[in-house]
Amino acid sequence: SSDKSSDSSNMSAYKLETAPFDPRFPNQNVTRYCYQSYIDFHRCQKKRGEDFAPCNYFQKVYKSMCPNAWVEKWDDQRESGTFPGRI
Repeated sequence: SSDKSSDSSNMSAYKLETAPFDPRFPNQNVTRYCYQSYIDFHRCQKKRGEDFAPCNYFQKVYKSMCPNAWVEKWDDQRESGTFPGRI
């Protein structure tokens, strides 16, 4: 039973968070919220620089909302210059 207690104490070190409610996206479908947060993060970094900490808010949102496969695809598209969104 000592294994169980150490497992639960280790789990308390992790805090699970979801993206907060955004009134621009009131419905359950998170696709637009995910995509817009991805764009907002990269726009913020482009305008303010990679060390501008407030940009990380958008990164946390899109990383919690978007499937990894989408993010990888968008990253590849940005690198190759074929990303369809305006950043």
